[in-house]
Amino acid sequence: MANIHPDIRPNGLNQKDEVDLLYQIVSSIKGICAKLDDDGGVPLETYEANVFTAIFNGSITDTKGNLVQNFVREKGFFIINPTGMSDAARLECLYQIYDMFETLTEQLDTDVLTDSTYEALCYTALLLHMVTNQNGDTLGNGNAYWFRPGGVTPQDALVDTYYNIVDAIETLTEQLDADGTVTDTDYEALWFTANVLKRVENSKSSVVGN
Repeated sequence: MANIHPDIRPNGLNQKDEVDLLYQIVSSIKGICAKLDDDGGVPLETYEANVFTAIFNGSITDTKGNLVQNFVREKGFFIINPTGMSDAARLECLYQIYDMFETLTEQLDTDVLTDSTYEALCYTALLLHMVTNQNGDTLGNGNAYWFRPGGVTPQDALVDTYYNIVDAIETLTEQLDADGTVTDTDYEALWFTANVLKRVENSKSSVVGN
């Protein structure tokens, strides 16, 4: 039976659910990129290299022992698992997710596809929080909340950010499935429906996830 209740709420966020969600988000981004590289209708074959391999610099192990990992440099490398996640690791992971998503959507817009509105619809319109990492680099849009070094709080703003990221994955995969140039039409089925298995409720009581 499908899960109909939110796993993560503005007033209910435990570390195990959060770690599982972060694993699902990052593994979905990696999976989308690998699928784009293999898709016969997509000209560029550098999505995984440019989006995941060049940017993601950390290790996430979920509660089932699944691992997503990549090493770029010692500085900024983080480790997240069900029994340990520092605020610094959380902030760096969040920043890198934003960085990967912006890079992915920008590359889609410059590729020779039917649509050229991926960044506008899936990044700019949806990732409405600002994130500044330990190096002082900033990404994000809008003024919903600004996460900075020293503590990724308050919890309701963090949960809203997770909601927006999951919403962006769903929106992106739906747009890819509908893009006339992209050959495959199962991006949403594989990398949203089958992989993002935590349901997130935001502060407006909207729910996204599976």
